[in-house]
Amino acid sequence: MKVFALSDLHLGFAVDKPMDKFGSMWKNHPRKIEANWKKIVEDSDIVLVPGDISWGINFEEAKPDLDFLDSLPGRKFICRGNHDYWWNSLSRVQKFVGPSITVLQRNAVDCGEFVLAASKGWNTPLWEGYKPTEDQKLYERELGRMLIALKKAEQLKKPEQKLVYMMHFPPVVDGKPSKFAEYLSDCGVALCLYGHLHGNWPERANMEYRGVLYRIASADYLKFKPMDITSEVTSQCSFL
Repeated sequence: MKVFALSDLHLGFAVDKPMDKFGSMWKNHPRKIEANWKKIVEDSDIVLVPGDISWGINFEEAKPDLDFLDSLPGRKFICRGNHDYWWNSLSRVQKFVGPSITVLQRNAVDCGEFVLAASKGWNTPLWEGYKPTEDQKLYERELGRMLIALKKAEQLKKPEQKLVYMMHFPPVVDGKPSKFAEYLSDCGVALCLYGHLHGNWPERANMEYRGVLYRIASADYLKFKPMDITSEVTSQCSFL
């Protein structure tokens, strides 16, 4: 079994949302994702998808996108991004998605060699566009939701397992840790995957802080190819 990550698929088969307006690399990007995915991912593998999956605003619009994801090889574990407007309650989303997709929303699952927990996250005070009147309440809410997910992970985790966390929003900004990052370190997380950022990536988009490796999984950053994180989730390693 191998483990991969790919975030921000931004699929829109049922809506008029062409992504190539954000750059020529986005032209026909679903086909690039499909081709790259099928080259390296086997049915026995796991793929972690930290949000922004579909542009659909309801289940009907999101269905072709989720069917596409379900059709790809591997078991997929998904969490919500800020553009996943179709997303509803955990139970409703899990019933809606295909059998190869597991939904994470303030919860955790045992993936064998590692335990995976997830929540959406939010803009942090480190972000230059942070607006306290708009963001502070949501930031604090998501900090609480992270603690809920981490507590559930702690209950599942065996001593020999690593703890992996995925969230959509960056917990580190330009190399600086937010309170999200402090919580992840305090709870012994080994690897945190995130997305959300596009086009202009900070030099330290990938970094290490207090024992936690941070890896950005945005699709355009990875040239629409799932990132192999097997060594990071199954064995002790240092970030390179």
